[in-house]
Amino acid sequence: MQKPVVLTIAGSDSGGGAGIQADLKTFNSTGSFGTSVITCLTAQNPDGVTGILEIDPDFLEKQLVAVLSYFPVKVIKTGMLFSESLIRRISKILKEYKAKGQNFELVLDPVMVATSGAKLLQDEAIQSLISELVPMASLVTPNLDEAKILGSGEISRIESMEPEAISLSKKLGVPVLLKGGHIKNSKEALDILGIPNGEIFKYTKPFVEDFNPHGTGCTYSSAIASYLAQGFSLSDSVAKAREFLHAAILQSFPAGKTKTLNHNPVI
Repeated sequence: MQKPVVLTIAGSDSGGGAGIQADLKTFNSTGSFGTSVITCLTAQNPDGVTGILEIDPDFLEKQLVAVLSYFPVKVIKTGMLFSESLIRRISKILKEYKAKGQNFELVLDPVMVATSGAKLLQDEAIQSLISELVPMASLVTPNLDEAKILGSGEISRIESMEPEAISLSKKLGVPVLLKGGHIKNSKEALDILGIPNGEIFKYTKPFVEDFNPHGTGCTYSSAIASYLAQGFSLSDSVAKAREFLHAAILQSFPAGKTKTLNHNPVI
């Protein structure tokens, strides 16, 4: 059986828990064929990022053209894009291939800060992300901190998530999956999918204590992209990806100082 092709455009995580490495493992585990374009090399592990090496925009373009000119990519997922120059180059190439008739969806994970606190998107690149890539997206997947930078209000309580998800989706003009795992003192992990027409979908799981969340955002958005490529609706893709992520967390295993996600969980 032929697998749908999914492309991740993101940074490399030498620790294997996030970034390109997590994306490719997730694509494979959820039934899609993964391809990749690397934006940055990072020296990191779950404890932190000690170095970032940005890929030259011309070489990034060579990677992207090599994939899009050969594979029938159904969904593109973006992660760490880092700089304005990389974002503009990615936008240019994607628009060129769209104009040629290549039809793909875009899941945009607005990666801005690593779990450890390292900055993964330069300040001057934020507006380019919003103006160049968000309008092309089928889904944007911010956590609460990223949502605020993209234009939402303050979200400190679960009750405020629903109106903010709808508001942000209307402001950006695309569906927004607002991830509530960063709300303190909550016993549940609530995510809300807001659609610009005002429609909402809620996804709830028990909050898992004492777990290092390194790589959860990458894994979640990659699973969504994979299920979209297989023909599931947006709301169903999010639901299936949420089940996959929860299983990956519950079946995490010790690796180094902390537990790491199991990217091949039994669901």
